[in-house]
Amino acid sequence: MSRTKGRLQLLFLMGVFFLPVIAAVILVSSGYMPGGVTTNHGTLVQPAEQLDTKNWEPVRGEAPVTGGLWQIVVPFTADCGEDCQARLDLLTRARVALDRSIDRVLLVSVQPPGVEPPPESQDSVIAMTAPMASVNALAQADGVAIAANIVDYRGYHVMRYAEPLDAAGLLDDLEKLLRLAKEEAERRAREEALAQ
Repeated sequence: MSRTKGRLQLLFLMGVFFLPVIAAVILVSSGYMPGGVTTNHGTLVQPAEQLDTKNWEPVRGEAPVTGGLWQIVVPFTADCGEDCQARLDLLTRARVALDRSIDRVLLVSVQPPGVEPPPESQDSVIAMTAPMASVNALAQADGVAIAANIVDYRGYHVMRYAEPLDAAGLLDDLEKLLRLAKEEAERRAREEALAQ
């Protein structure tokens, strides 16, 4: 009787330890992903697309070297009014909240030619003009108005944030991306961009 009881306990313990492992292997091999569970606040751009900035022109001064730096790109299709300035102020505060990583991120506004750029008082914002098609591609995705975009240090458009802008969520995502990015690779990409 005790021998049978001991075998049953051993089988039970083996089941407790091995059944979850077997179930996990089956789920992973079948490609199962829990639905609706995401840690991103923005929408991941799948696949990440190279942003074509060759036609972008600075509104004031020289074109900045963006290679090796992350960018928060804010598209505007109309003149920069109060809502535009409030959004840029919110994103400037999010950028400042990055603390020691602030130098790794640029805040860029992009608008078509003829549209009023942000005022010069927004000195942390790099104002650029781009063809209307480029601005529209950044300002709309699947019929949804986009408030901001994240571009990685290699120039790939990786995330977008719908209106209304969740700046805290963007900051959280950007901190995760910066933590995962290799600073040495960013430094090398920056040196290559400066050499060109």
